[in-house]
Amino acid sequence: MKDIEYVTDEKGRKKGVLLPLADFEKLKGEVEDLEDALELEKARMDATGFKKWKDFVREIDAAKKA
Repeated sequence: MKDIEYVTDEKGRKKGVLLPLADFEKLKGEVEDLEDALELEKARMDATGFKKWKDFVREIDAAKKA
């Protein structure tokens, strides 16, 4: 992110940022990944228990047959 331009007010104070669309899209994707990671961590912390993958698959297969 080398091509960042700052928007300033009449006193020269930074008020905003202009950056290339590709950089914005990259940042947006990274923020979404972080949000997903936080949601996953919250789900893990709130979970009362976990199933083994094999048990989960067996339950799904049994439900499909029923």
